[in-house]
Amino acid sequence: MIVRRARNRVRHVCGKVWRLYCLWLVIGGCATPLAAQTNERLFENLEFRFTTPGARSAGMGWTFIGLSDDATAAVSNPAGLSNLLEQEFSLEFSGTKLRHERTGELGAGDTETFGSFMLTPTFFSYVVPVGRGTISLFRNSVQNFSEQFAFGPREVATRDHPEDGAFGAISVDAQSYGVGGAFVVNRALSVGGSVGVMTLDFASEARSGTPLNQRNGTNTIYNGARWTGAAGVLVKPTRRISVGANFVPRATFTMKTRLFGRFLWTVLDPEGTIVLSGVEKPIDYVIPSRFSIGSSWRVSDAFTVLTDVSRVLYSQRITANFLVVDFIDPEARLSSANFSIRDVSELHAGAEYRMYNPRLTMAFRGGVFTNPDHPLRFERGGNNLDHPADKLLDFRFNTIPSQTNVGVTAGWGMVVRNRVQVDVATTYSKDATELIASMVLRVR
Repeated sequence: MIVRRARNRVRHVCGKVWRLYCLWLVIGGCATPLAAQTNERLFENLEFRFTTPGARSAGMGWTFIGLSDDATAAVSNPAGLSNLLEQEFSLEFSGTKLRHERTGELGAGDTETFGSFMLTPTFFSYVVPVGRGTISLFRNSVQNFSEQFAFGPREVATRDHPEDGAFGAISVDAQSYGVGGAFVVNRALSVGGSVGVMTLDFASEARSGTPLNQRNGTNTIYNGARWTGAAGVLVKPTRRISVGANFVPRATFTMKTRLFGRFLWTVLDPEGTIVLSGVEKPIDYVIPSRFSIGSSWRVSDAFTVLTDVSRVLYSQRITANFLVVDFIDPEARLSSANFSIRDVSELHAGAEYRMYNPRLTMAFRGGVFTNPDHPLRFERGGNNLDHPADKLLDFRFNTIPSQTNVGVTAGWGMVVRNRVQVDVATTYSKDATELIASMVLRVR
């Protein structure tokens, strides 16, 4: 049922993904004189977006590591669960419009932007205090993304321009289910952690050519689960200042992709010299490790300022199962050492202003954040300096320059009788627009 559902989602270009691991597959070849052919565009420069749950956090520039004072702390910083003195239920929905720029096939400047919109429940948790400790059950959407793309034929395929079109679709849904807890060590220190299971539902199709003239392609269908966890700490040196940190280790899913079609172009056989019919290769989907630190300063009873810094280890996406089909040609002399992905640091800053009333408290929020690009890059070196595939790989992976996207956020919330909390927020950056709504219900 799961596989059939995933296949249907891809076929109807409808599915799930929010910032996924890379499954890099460049189809190509060599032998004198020839050029490589690429069809697996789905995984080029894929974006991950690791954000803290809750519209309150979103409205404050995605900051929350150093505050973590509601049920969403189960994911943002489990040590912050110690702030909760009553039972809480938390629920979040979000709608995300992603924009993704891809290289074309005709040379520098040939790029197009593709997008997708996803509306889905992204977080749920239940928290209950127990003495000096706090326990939480939660579900969190780690990756929820879908995309389709199509580059139409722009000229007749030749060895210099081996694609006469490319198209594909991808759907990814990564969910985390777990139990979190926190313990108050003393007035100034709390520690916390979580353990759980992360599930991955993955489906993709990619083709080189046109729907009526498909030269080659790949199919990948996968469903699996891995153990996951997190660890956090929260320090309160004064009544108005708190500092927190959180670490989430990577999760690796090993899948198999099926290749088919003709791949290598030569003078003697322009249709392709290597035929892969149903050949399967192992590939890894890696959700990288993240380490975050944050601070919260309550300037006054009504005004709070927050800052967070997150380090994301995207370089972990290149593993022993990193696959480039050029590897099958010994004369290409390519390996994973020819590719790299840089680790990045994300900066977040925001503020919240509250207006108090005996029955109703209203809050206004705003913030900024950075989302540095982390594309796959091809690096010439070793023994492949003169290989014909170098030119195409250099174009495919190095054409679009890296940049740091800066986003802005705004939010509003209200708390009724300190029992029901409703928050909404919106965020905007070059690569995404998001709308988030969340609710917290406190029970005695």
